Order: sequence, then structure tokens, then C-alpha cells
Amino acid sequence: MKRVFVALCLLAAPAALRAQTCAASPCNATPVATSLVVKSAVTFSPNGAVDFGFVASGGSAVVDPQGVSGLGSPAGVILNSNQAVTVTASFSQLTSAGMPNLSVSSPSCGWSTVGTTSATNTTLFTCATGYTSPATGTGAGGLYVWLGGTINTLSSTPAGNYSGSATVTGTYTAY
Repeated sequence: MKRVFVALCLLAAPAALRAQTCAASPCNATPVATSLVVKSAVTFSPNGAVDFGFVASGGSAVVDPQGVSGLGSPAGVILNSNQAVTVTASFSQLTSAGMPNLSVSSPSCGWSTVGTTSATNTTLFTCATGYTSPATGTGAGGLYVWLGGTINTLSSTPAGNYSGSATVTGTYTAY
């Protein structure tokens, strides 16, 4: 009697409660949707300060992002990412209280995978146009972005300490 009752219950149960029937082997279940979002991991870390050095009025101060020529020393940022990033850079004017502003002309940028600059390991790129890092990202070691440029002074440029900043921007797809 119990067996007949259980059989009647199974026949009366909705299809959702019963197992899927298959006509052949192997028997596959309806696919289950799966998904995952891997978040963007992009960071910039400062890597020193761009120092144009000393120059007399009427002279030019040059920083070469390859570190090959110029008075000062290049510096920049270290990029770590898990995706491609287009890196651009721009310089503000250098100012000193009560003095005329000085512009960085011919801004120049370079990138390398090592923490030192040279003509062989630092590849130059146009700061305003940018450089796009590898799509595979930069890994734990990072990608070094080096900054440079030229500051021209006039013979009438007053002596003083001038300072400004450079802004490095990374454009990427955010998830």
C-alpha cells in the first residue's frame, strides 16, 4: 500500500521536482550560467622628483628621460597593472613667489622595465600622446615611466627657487 501511495505522489508531483529524463547516455543537465568580474588593478607609485638642476639666467635646463644628457635627473612613476594602460604626462609651470612663471618646453617621456635609465633600456614616447603598456599588465616589478623636458630662461629671469609638478595619467578600462 505504501508503494502505491509513493508512486501516486511521484506522478502527481510537478515536473520541477522530478529528475530530468534522458533518452540517451550520457545524459547532460541544462547548462548552469556562471560569471566572474576581475577588477582592474592599476596603481601609480612616485619614483623620485624631476630635478632640473641649476642654471644661470639666460640658460636652459634639460632633463633627458633616458638619463643620457642634461643637467638634472629624470624621475617619474612606477605603474603596476593587470591590464593595458595608456600613460600620458603633462607639466605645470614652475613658479616662485613674485617671479615670472617658467614653462617646461619639449616635455619628454620614456618607459622601461628596470629601475635605471639608459639609451638602451628606456624607450622614448611623446608625453601628450602617450604610451600603452602591454595588455598582459606590468606584473610585480612594475613599468617605470620617466619624465624630462627643457626649461629655457631669459637673461632677465630673476634668481630664485622655482617649483611645479608633473601629472601622469593612466587611461584603462575600469571593471
